[in-house]
Amino acid sequence: MMRRSNFFIQGRTPKDVWYRGLKLIMSQGAHVLDERGSDTKEILDLMTRIEEPRGDFPKEILKRERMLSEYGKQFLSPENKGFSYTYGERLRNWHLKLQGQGIDQIQVIIERIRKNKNTRRATATTWIPPIDAKAEEVPCMILVDFKLRKKLELTALFRSHDFYGAYPYNIYALSKLQEYVEEQIRMPEKIPAKLGGITVLSISAHIYAGDFQSAQNVFGV
Repeated sequence: MMRRSNFFIQGRTPKDVWYRGLKLIMSQGAHVLDERGSDTKEILDLMTRIEEPRGDFPKEILKRERMLSEYGKQFLSPENKGFSYTYGERLRNWHLKLQGQGIDQIQVIIERIRKNKNTRRATATTWIPPIDAKAEEVPCMILVDFKLRKKLELTALFRSHDFYGAYPYNIYALSKLQEYVEEQIRMPEKIPAKLGGITVLSISAHIYAGDFQSAQNVFGV
Protein backbone atom coordinates (compact mmCIF):
# COMPACT_ATOMS: atom_id res chain seq x y z
CA MET A 1 0.00 0.00 0.00
CA MET A 2 1.42 3.37 -0.99
CA ARG A 3 1.94 5.78 1.87
CA ARG A 4 -0.10 8.93 1.31
CA SER A 5 1.17 11.54 3.71
CA ASN A 6 2.54 14.97 4.53
CA PHE A 7 -0.07 17.30 3.07
CA PHE A 8 -0.65 20.88 4.17
CA ILE A 9 -3.92 22.77 3.81
CA GLN A 10 -4.10 26.45 4.72
CA GLY A 11 -7.31 28.45 4.57
CA ARG A 12 -9.11 31.42 6.01
CA THR A 13 -12.12 29.76 7.67
CA PRO A 14 -13.08 26.38 9.13
CA LYS A 15 -15.44 25.83 6.19
CA ASP A 16 -12.68 26.41 3.63
CA VAL A 17 -10.27 23.98 5.26
CA TRP A 18 -12.86 21.27 6.02
CA TYR A 19 -14.14 21.18 2.44
CA ARG A 20 -10.62 20.99 1.03
CA GLY A 21 -9.59 18.32 3.53
CA LEU A 22 -12.58 16.14 2.73
CA LYS A 23 -11.83 16.38 -0.99
CA LEU A 24 -8.16 15.53 -0.43
CA ILE A 25 -8.86 12.46 1.69
CA MET A 26 -11.56 11.15 -0.62
CA SER A 27 -9.42 11.62 -3.73
CA GLN A 28 -6.01 10.57 -2.44
CA GLY A 29 -6.60 8.64 0.77
CA ALA A 30 -5.54 5.01 1.08
CA HIS A 31 -8.02 2.35 2.21
CA VAL A 32 -7.18 1.24 5.77
CA LEU A 33 -9.05 -1.09 8.14
CA ASP A 34 -8.89 0.18 11.71
CA GLU A 35 -8.76 -1.84 14.95
CA ARG A 36 -12.51 -2.34 14.86
CA GLY A 37 -12.46 -3.55 11.26
CA SER A 38 -13.98 -0.36 9.87
CA ASP A 39 -13.02 0.63 6.35
CA THR A 40 -11.59 4.13 6.09
CA LYS A 41 -9.82 6.35 3.62
CA GLU A 42 -6.73 7.76 5.30
CA ILE A 43 -4.09 10.44 4.85
CA LEU A 44 -1.12 10.37 7.22
CA ASP A 45 0.34 13.50 8.80
CA LEU A 46 -2.12 16.03 7.45
CA MET A 47 -1.46 19.54 8.71
CA THR A 48 -4.26 22.09 8.51
CA ARG A 49 -4.02 25.79 9.28
CA ILE A 50 -7.06 28.04 9.83
CA GLU A 51 -6.25 31.74 9.89
CA GLU A 52 -9.67 32.85 11.19
CA PRO A 53 -11.03 30.02 13.40
CA ARG A 54 -14.11 32.08 14.25
CA GLY A 55 -14.93 32.56 10.58
CA ASP A 56 -17.55 30.72 8.55
CA PHE A 57 -18.46 27.22 9.67
CA PRO A 58 -19.93 24.59 7.35
CA LYS A 59 -23.71 24.84 7.06
CA GLU A 60 -23.87 21.07 7.69
CA ILE A 61 -22.44 21.68 11.18
CA LEU A 62 -24.32 24.88 11.98
CA LYS A 63 -27.56 22.91 11.68
CA ARG A 64 -26.47 21.14 14.87
CA GLU A 65 -26.00 24.35 16.84
CA ARG A 66 -26.91 22.82 20.22
CA MET A 67 -24.46 19.94 19.78
CA LEU A 68 -21.75 22.38 18.72
CA SER A 69 -22.34 24.57 21.78
CA GLU A 70 -22.36 21.64 24.22
CA TYR A 71 -19.13 20.27 22.76
CA GLY A 72 -17.48 23.65 23.17
CA LYS A 73 -18.53 23.84 26.81
CA GLN A 74 -17.27 20.33 27.48
CA PHE A 75 -13.80 21.34 26.31
CA LEU A 76 -13.61 23.93 29.09
CA SER A 77 -15.21 21.90 31.88
CA PRO A 78 -13.11 19.76 34.28
CA GLU A 79 -16.18 17.64 35.06
CA ASN A 80 -16.77 14.19 33.60
CA LYS A 81 -20.39 13.10 33.80
CA GLY A 82 -20.00 9.39 33.23
CA PHE A 83 -17.86 9.24 30.08
CA SER A 84 -14.72 7.15 29.74
CA TYR A 85 -12.92 10.47 29.32
CA THR A 86 -13.59 14.05 28.20
CA TYR A 87 -11.08 16.52 26.82
CA GLY A 88 -12.13 19.03 29.45
CA GLU A 89 -11.35 16.57 32.23
CA ARG A 90 -7.99 15.64 30.74
CA LEU A 91 -7.01 19.27 30.16
CA ARG A 92 -8.38 20.78 33.37
CA ASN A 93 -8.37 17.88 35.84
CA TRP A 94 -5.52 15.65 34.67
CA HIS A 95 -5.06 12.90 37.24
CA LEU A 96 -4.69 9.22 37.92
CA LYS A 97 -7.98 7.78 39.11
CA LEU A 98 -8.37 7.57 42.89
CA GLN A 99 -5.36 9.84 43.46
CA GLY A 100 -7.03 13.02 44.57
CA GLN A 101 -7.38 16.35 42.85
CA GLY A 102 -6.01 16.70 39.37
CA ILE A 103 -3.96 19.36 37.60
CA ASP A 104 -5.61 22.18 35.69
CA GLN A 105 -3.17 22.26 32.80
CA ILE A 106 -4.94 25.19 31.16
CA GLN A 107 -4.46 27.32 34.27
CA VAL A 108 -0.78 26.31 34.27
CA ILE A 109 -0.56 27.49 30.64
CA ILE A 110 -2.17 30.82 31.52
CA GLU A 111 0.25 31.37 34.39
CA ARG A 112 3.27 30.47 32.27
CA ILE A 113 2.28 33.00 29.59
CA ARG A 114 1.61 35.66 32.22
CA LYS A 115 5.08 35.06 33.64
CA ASN A 116 6.86 35.02 30.29
CA LYS A 117 4.98 35.93 27.13
CA ASN A 118 7.60 34.13 25.01
CA THR A 119 7.34 30.83 26.86
CA ARG A 120 7.65 27.59 24.90
CA ARG A 121 6.20 25.60 27.79
CA ALA A 122 2.51 26.43 27.40
CA THR A 123 1.59 22.84 26.57
CA ALA A 124 -1.06 20.44 27.88
CA THR A 125 -1.41 16.72 27.21
CA THR A 126 -4.45 14.46 27.44
CA TRP A 127 -2.67 11.09 27.45
CA ILE A 128 -2.26 9.30 30.79
CA PRO A 129 -0.05 6.22 30.17
CA PRO A 130 -1.12 4.08 33.16
CA ILE A 131 -4.77 4.51 32.11
CA ASP A 132 -4.65 4.75 28.33
CA ALA A 133 -2.15 1.95 27.71
CA LYS A 134 -4.84 -0.50 28.86
CA ALA A 135 -8.02 1.27 27.73
CA GLU A 136 -10.04 0.72 24.57
CA GLU A 137 -11.49 4.25 24.51
CA VAL A 138 -8.58 6.68 24.47
CA PRO A 139 -8.22 10.36 23.53
CA CYS A 140 -7.85 11.19 19.86
CA MET A 141 -6.45 14.62 20.64
CA ILE A 142 -3.15 14.15 22.45
CA LEU A 143 -1.77 17.65 22.94
CA VAL A 144 -2.54 21.36 22.75
CA ASP A 145 0.11 24.07 22.70
CA PHE A 146 -0.10 27.86 22.90
CA LYS A 147 2.41 30.42 21.63
CA LEU A 148 2.02 34.17 22.14
CA ARG A 149 3.84 35.70 19.19
CA LYS A 150 2.08 39.02 18.58
CA LYS A 151 -1.07 36.90 18.42
CA LEU A 152 -2.05 33.88 20.51
CA GLU A 153 -1.50 30.82 18.32
CA LEU A 154 -2.90 27.39 19.12
CA THR A 155 -1.56 24.07 17.84
CA ALA A 156 -3.23 20.70 18.44
CA LEU A 157 -1.98 17.17 17.77
CA PHE A 158 -4.40 14.33 16.99
CA ARG A 159 -3.21 10.72 16.83
CA SER A 160 -6.48 9.81 15.08
CA HIS A 161 -8.86 12.25 13.44
CA ASP A 162 -12.32 11.52 12.05
CA PHE A 163 -12.19 14.30 9.50
CA TYR A 164 -15.81 14.14 8.41
CA GLY A 165 -17.50 13.47 11.76
CA ALA A 166 -15.31 15.37 14.22
CA TYR A 167 -13.00 17.95 12.63
CA PRO A 168 -15.40 20.95 12.57
CA TYR A 169 -16.50 20.29 16.16
CA ASN A 170 -12.88 20.03 17.26
CA ILE A 171 -12.05 23.35 15.61
CA TYR A 172 -15.05 25.03 17.24
CA ALA A 173 -14.09 23.73 20.69
CA LEU A 174 -10.42 24.63 20.22
CA SER A 175 -11.45 28.16 19.22
CA LYS A 176 -13.41 28.48 22.48
CA LEU A 177 -10.41 27.23 24.44
CA GLN A 178 -8.21 29.73 22.62
CA GLU A 179 -10.65 32.54 23.45
CA TYR A 180 -10.64 31.54 27.11
CA VAL A 181 -6.86 31.53 27.40
CA GLU A 182 -6.57 34.85 25.53
CA GLU A 183 -9.13 36.46 27.83
CA GLN A 184 -7.38 35.19 30.96
CA ILE A 185 -3.92 36.39 29.99
CA ARG A 186 -5.18 39.76 28.71
CA MET A 187 -7.57 40.91 31.42
CA PRO A 188 -5.85 40.42 34.80
CA GLU A 189 -2.25 41.08 33.74
CA LYS A 190 -2.88 43.57 30.91
CA ILE A 191 -0.78 41.44 28.56
CA PRO A 192 -1.56 42.59 25.02
CA ALA A 193 -2.88 39.62 23.06
CA LYS A 194 -4.98 39.08 20.01
CA LEU A 195 -6.41 35.82 18.76
CA GLY A 196 -4.34 34.11 16.11
CA GLY A 197 -4.88 31.01 14.03
CA ILE A 198 -5.26 27.34 14.82
CA THR A 199 -2.95 24.68 13.41
CA VAL A 200 -3.82 20.99 13.63
CA LEU A 201 -1.57 18.03 12.90
CA SER A 202 -3.68 14.93 12.24
CA ILE A 203 -1.38 11.90 12.27
CA SER A 204 -4.20 9.81 10.82
CA ALA A 205 -6.80 11.95 9.06
CA HIS A 206 -9.52 9.61 7.88
CA ILE A 207 -13.11 9.29 6.70
CA TYR A 208 -15.21 6.22 7.52
CA ALA A 209 -16.79 4.27 4.68
CA GLY A 210 -20.26 5.04 6.03
CA ASP A 211 -19.53 8.75 5.50
CA PHE A 212 -18.03 8.51 1.99
CA GLN A 213 -21.19 9.62 0.22
CA SER A 214 -21.94 12.37 2.73
CA ALA A 215 -18.40 13.70 2.37
CA GLN A 216 -18.70 13.72 -1.42
CA ASN A 217 -22.01 15.55 -1.15
CA VAL A 218 -20.32 18.26 0.96
CA PHE A 219 -17.51 19.21 -1.39
CA GLY A 220 -19.49 18.32 -4.50
CA VAL A 221 -21.88 21.28 -4.15
